[in-house]
Amino acid sequence: MRDKTDQILNAAIKVFIKKGFLQTTTQEIAKEADVAEVTLYRKFSTKQNLFETVVKKALENEFQTKVMKYAEEPKTEDFLTRILDDRLTALSKNKKLAKTLLAESFMGHLAEEVNFPVIIHNGLKKGLDIHFATFEDKPDTNLLANQIGGILLSNLTFPSEEPYYKLPAKNKEELLNRYVNSLNAFIAS
Repeated sequence: MRDKTDQILNAAIKVFIKKGFLQTTTQEIAKEADVAEVTLYRKFSTKQNLFETVVKKALENEFQTKVMKYAEEPKTEDFLTRILDDRLTALSKNKKLAKTLLAESFMGHLAEEVNFPVIIHNGLKKGLDIHFATFEDKPDTNLLANQIGGILLSNLTFPSEEPYYKLPAKNKEELLNRYVNSLNAFIAS
């Protein structure tokens, strides 16, 4: 039974990326998943429910878990570098999905708990709160999450000629150093 659900979720991701939420039909998703449309409706009562499940699964697996793991890094520079490198890699490798989620969020098609920018911000803030919990001088983690989110979203909306994940290691390191230095300046202010 679980593989049918996974088939539907994987197919839904493909179709939603290709066509967006509004243009996608459940019939197209069922066809892509190689299941009857009635099977899709047994698993997910509405297209909205399916879309939100897909988004939640993708974001929880890809974002929240890793940020919490990185938050345990004792050195702030290493913590910020790991978050930025991991997220920039994921966003540049999954650019179409990320842009679809961003567009659907801005158009109001997503519930608050699966709103892409909100999830990015909240996940970052939670990780930052954990990381800075033992620090005597704590930065404003809400504003810092905004700064990091801005870096991530700007790389999505204003991409360079070469996607981040394809950059040579030296170029990635230079870019990450610039970002981390600007974040450290913000933290110190």
